[in-house]
Amino acid sequence: MRYSPLLSSLALLTVLAIAASAHADTFNFAATGSSGPFSGSGTLTASLQSGGEYLISGIMGTGVTGLIAPGNFHGNDNLLFPAATPTLDSHGFSFTEINGPDHYDVNIFNNGDGYFAFLDDEDNFTQTVPVTFSLATAATPEPSTLLLLGTGILGLAGITRRKFFSAS
Repeated sequence: MRYSPLLSSLALLTVLAIAASAHADTFNFAATGSSGPFSGSGTLTASLQSGGEYLISGIMGTGVTGLIAPGNFHGNDNLLFPAATPTLDSHGFSFTEINGPDHYDVNIFNNGDGYFAFLDDEDNFTQTVPVTFSLATAATPEPSTLLLLGTGILGLAGITRRKFFSAS
């Protein structure tokens, strides 16, 4: 049974389109409290939403044990908003962290006057501390790069097929 080259090309483009739509961006973050012992850094995984904002779907970092779902801690929405450097709103993003013997739930947010971290430990001790928050995007492949790679693979497959059938 022979498959049409057009059919195999369409299948490859479909796979590339699915990979591009499932693409998530990563952002490196660092936060250091100007009072108190809080400091943290790591990587946020976020997906672009239809409104142009990014929804944070994952977090990794020193002492970080997990992302808290939107709306489950201190009004968090886990959104980043695009600007010259992506920024947070007043709801911020929340995660759990272990700092020494203490376990904290942390919400980092921007109230318009600056960045803050709201901390709540297992003993229900709460504190809001000013933080210096910085966010940098990490390089991620773009869909056009994946399309170029796919067409290169398709070209190699065509050359290999041509050599295979001309030798027999």
